[in-house]
Amino acid sequence: MEEQIKIALEKQNPWWFNRQYDAGIPRLAFYPLLEKYLRAPEVLLVLGARRTGKSTILYQLISSLKVKPEEILFINLDDPVFQSKSDDPSLLSNLIEERLLENKTASKIYVFIDEVQNYAYWIQTIKTLYDVNKKIKFILSGSTSALLKNTAGARLSGRYFTDIIYPLQFKEYLSFIGAGELPVLEKKSLVKKYLQFGGFPRVALEKDESLKQELLKNYFQTIYLKDIIFPNRIRNNRDIFDLLYFITSNIGVPFSYTNIGKVLGMSTDTVKEYVAYAEQSYLIYALSKYDASVKKQIANPKKIYCIDTGIVNAVSFKFSENRGRLVENLVFLELARSGKEVFYHKEKSECDFLLKDGRSISHAIQVAVSLKDENVKKRELKGLAEAMEVHGLKKGFIITEDEKETLKIKGKTINIIPLYEFLEKPLF
Repeated sequence: MEEQIKIALEKQNPWWFNRQYDAGIPRLAFYPLLEKYLRAPEVLLVLGARRTGKSTILYQLISSLKVKPEEILFINLDDPVFQSKSDDPSLLSNLIEERLLENKTASKIYVFIDEVQNYAYWIQTIKTLYDVNKKIKFILSGSTSALLKNTAGARLSGRYFTDIIYPLQFKEYLSFIGAGELPVLEKKSLVKKYLQFGGFPRVALEKDESLKQELLKNYFQTIYLKDIIFPNRIRNNRDIFDLLYFITSNIGVPFSYTNIGKVLGMSTDTVKEYVAYAEQSYLIYALSKYDASVKKQIANPKKIYCIDTGIVNAVSFKFSENRGRLVENLVFLELARSGKEVFYHKEKSECDFLLKDGRSISHAIQVAVSLKDENVKKRELKGLAEAMEVHGLKKGFIITEDEKETLKIKGKTINIIPLYEFLEKPLF
């Protein structure tokens, strides 16, 4: 083994030398599937945007293992030493096989590989070793969903489980900042902070608000460069930056690829391609209009949401300018975490979100900052009522910043829920 690689591995595996290491603030309770999948023989793939805490969660999984330290191998492929060898087809297999030789009597070797997409031959290596040696349990992390696109997903088919790591949920956020049981007024105040600066762990822990903004801008740049520009070999950086700025400035607004192309002077195909890259990096999510026909779903206008409301505020517009869209984005993220399919409804009127459970729509959800304005209330109720009627629902929900009420309208129940309550007690 080369000396540089040996030094890098020793730094990344402090448990080999009984050294202390920082596993961060516990989050595994919010990701029960991770520990469940850790016990299964299949490859565990932990996905999510950069800086959401994937590496820290890998360390927490390591801390949870009741095995000998030498039976754990951690490789962070973001390390420059390993990046310089990303085109070496034998790099990973050599490192793993050496660990196996040193632990011949071990019943299982746990191999953690962070940012696995940085290695050109990861899919071939993992598949081969998984198929020939059942002693190895692989836990991989990646910052792009393209890991499982095309040949990768097919070649690992039946051999892996996945879980997605998001920025902190509000309940996690409260634990990170050390908030215990709080009165309602303090919860509302913290929801506003959470809405403004988002849920990236490092940002949540930072006290200085100007530094929070700088961190968020840096995160946007890192995702933009490392997970969009570089891996997709995009030459025209200006075009894709303009596109990302445009769509993060218009979260929650229905759009078509053609219309965006006209606004930005880009072809429809280029817009579609760049949006796909941004989705693969987990920076944005494109929400489809619900239709029983999959072809129509694909053709209909989409709505875009961002991975974090803090990034939206730091990159595109000031917090006070579009509070309603930020609340809508936050509700979307909570729904996305549920694992259910999310759509929006649009016929004569619009309803922000539909949740699909199995083959049917189970929830219709509208989002509004406030319903105190009668015209706003009438519009939001109309869109919700239409969605409920179309999908045969007897109960619907409106999420607002502060208001709480239950309405009975034509035999149907409308639950108006304040945002802080929705974030603490999801609907599903």
